[in-house]
Amino acid sequence: MAATFQVIAISSLDPDGSDTRNEPMLLYPDALRTARQFKADGKAFRVIAKGDQTEQQLQSFLAFGALV
Repeated sequence: MAATFQVIAISSLDPDGSDTRNEPMLLYPDALRTARQFKADGKAFRVIAKGDQTEQQLQSFLAFGALV
């Protein structure tokens, strides 16, 4: 099963980035694009993966400063 990801901005209202109710499940290319945009905007974010993610995918998010 391909992994899907939620990329969640961390805010003062949700400092743990745990409120996933309105966050879409994204495939890796879209999730990476979202993570790249959050980093460019200076936003902290968390990534939650469902399914079988690879080590390379995980490292890509960590390189952008994601909390996983």
